[in-house]
Amino acid sequence: MPDGGHPIKVRGKDVCVFYGAKQALYDVSLDIGAREVTALIGPSGCGKS
Repeated sequence: MPDGGHPIKVRGKDVCVFYGAKQALYDVSLDIGAREVTALIGPSGCGKS
């Protein structure tokens, strides 16, 4: 369980993302528990989706 004490609903483990030859993420892991609110924020066009 994540620190919030709720079961994990979303898990990303060792995620890597490339846009062509450009690496955007390397070895990123994330757990989001039930009833947790999480947001990815940044300017338009920075690759949040």
